[in-house]
Amino acid sequence: METWANIPVVILDGAEWFSSIGTEKEQGTKVFAVAGNVENTGLVEVPMGTTLRQIIFDICGGIPDGKKFKAVQTGGPSGGCIVESQLDTQVDYESLAAAGSFMALAE
Repeated sequence: METWANIPVVILDGAEWFSSIGTEKEQGTKVFAVAGNVENTGLVEVPMGTTLRQIIFDICGGIPDGKKFKAVQTGGPSGGCIVESQLDTQVDYESLAAAGSFMALAE
């Protein structure tokens, strides 16, 4: 579905514009469903290469009530858990795999 959603903006703004978003190897954006113990849950769309720290703390407002971050799960029920020392992992397929997790190719 994400691929289909990108087609209109690629047509309107061009492939060069779309390729300027994200990382050199992985262009574009990724939509994440954020749930759990963060201030703001819901769907977020971020450029590929955004860090988990940016998503959790900058976009989603961090952990409520001053509690300590423990872990984040990516990739759904069969994904892996990323611990605090890995919060600066970029959300791209290669980086998450290197951290022992993944993100779904199509959701």
